[in-house]
Amino acid sequence: MVGDSLIGFLEQSSRFLKPVYLNDTLYPMLTIAALKPQRTTGVVTVASTIHNQHSDLVMEGEQKYLLRKSRPED
Repeated sequence: MVGDSLIGFLEQSSRFLKPVYLNDTLYPMLTIAALKPQRTTGVVTVASTIHNQHSDLVMEGEQKYLLRKSRPED
């Protein structure tokens, strides 16, 4: 959850590896793949995968978000 820290959505990529059919059960997973701190902001890369009920990988991709650094509490 990024809340008020989100400045922008920078990039999205997806590869669809296998077909998905009606009544398939899909299991998405998001993983923080990289953090790139900058002076007052940072870029978070999130890797995404989706598996079906047979554990077949049907989609993989990543998203990049620009976030504002939080200020230390006083």
